[in-house]
Amino acid sequence: MPWRKYSPGRGKFGPIYFIAKGVQVRQDSRKTWTVFIEKKGKRINKTIGPGREGLIKAIRAAEAISERIVSADFAQADSQPEKTELTFSDYSQEWLELNAKRWDERTHERYEEIIRLHIKPHAGFDKPISKVGRKDIKDLLRSLYKKRSPATVEAVHAVISGILNEAIDDEKLEANPATGLLKKILPPKHQRNVKDADPFTREERDLFIAQAESSCTPAEQLMLKVMVHAGLRLGETLAMRAGSLYLTKHTYLVSESYKLKRFSKPKFGKTRFVDLPGFLSTELCDYLAYCKKENLRAGKGAKVDLLFADPKETGEWPYSQRKAQDLVKRVCKACGLPRRNPHDLRHTYATIMLMAHQSPGYVQKQLGHSSISITMDIYCHWIPGEGRKGLEAALMGENFVPNRVRQPHIIAYKTKATSVSN
Repeated sequence: MPWRKYSPGRGKFGPIYFIAKGVQVRQDSRKTWTVFIEKKGKRINKTIGPGREGLIKAIRAAEAISERIVSADFAQADSQPEKTELTFSDYSQEWLELNAKRWDERTHERYEEIIRLHIKPHAGFDKPISKVGRKDIKDLLRSLYKKRSPATVEAVHAVISGILNEAIDDEKLEANPATGLLKKILPPKHQRNVKDADPFTREERDLFIAQAESSCTPAEQLMLKVMVHAGLRLGETLAMRAGSLYLTKHTYLVSESYKLKRFSKPKFGKTRFVDLPGFLSTELCDYLAYCKKENLRAGKGAKVDLLFADPKETGEWPYSQRKAQDLVKRVCKACGLPRRNPHDLRHTYATIMLMAHQSPGYVQKQLGHSSISITMDIYCHWIPGEGRKGLEAALMGENFVPNRVRQPHIIAYKTKATSVSN
């Protein structure tokens, strides 16, 4: 009997035979066998008849209907065009859009810039994302390393890896081909972004400051002096606020950095107190008094917030980093010094402090480095050889009494005289 190959279930009015997905044979309230078809949310039924004969006809009808449904599904699948896989470039655009709300605006802009400038122009990424391999990524990173800093190569690698990880989540890839590639291209991590400092000597620094005092506005002068006498980063200097100055204690609380009209936490996300030399505290005190007068004259009230507000900006914004960089170059040119950038003023502070035998640990704290190894990697060759003093005692013991130092002498060796015949 045809119904024996189906395991019946129990229905309200009798057994139910499940012929195929969405196709059933069962009895209604009148004990009549009926075929029920459910497809795409719609239900259709067809009454066949009562008794064993009705059951046989209903099952055969249901089997025929099932075959037609399966054939139609296959035909429809064959007629649909196969979807084209997205290229890496197109998928990266989707990645940007999907994650935009997760990032802050500055991060989104940075990622978009990396994709537009470094990834899309490379031929290896104009192919389906599943076809992008380790060689394509290595070629891009190696060519980039020839003309860009390790930090840029790291940033590009991070974006590529992030896009590929998203593709793994979307089940388009099984593994990330970018994993571990930086070790094959860049130097060891602790050596990658260490740049040679180019500080002023103390004499060059004094010449630079003298030129600034004769040709710059009070705000421009103080910006330069804070970097060169307190070692603040450019962004930390631009973000300085009067409320964070503790001039009676000669300290400043570094809690913000500024770039591209955005205030953020300092590098490494840590606030710190910086000791100010007494003469700089005095100048800052005089500068605050000057700012109060200027604010009152402009009808803004006596309160001073940002120390280095750009008068040419609409609203309360500091000078831009670009303007500060141009300022340093302009002052260097005016006093005949080789061109420097604002970070070299910070280097100047650090090297002068270390050459004056200040503790490297104290200099690290002032600069806000995350570890003393960073300070030593950058400035170790500016630290005087303090170990030379007492070198002999260190090797031979505290009770070592040095012998009289024998003066070097020249040993003359006689040479055989040569006879001269007349």
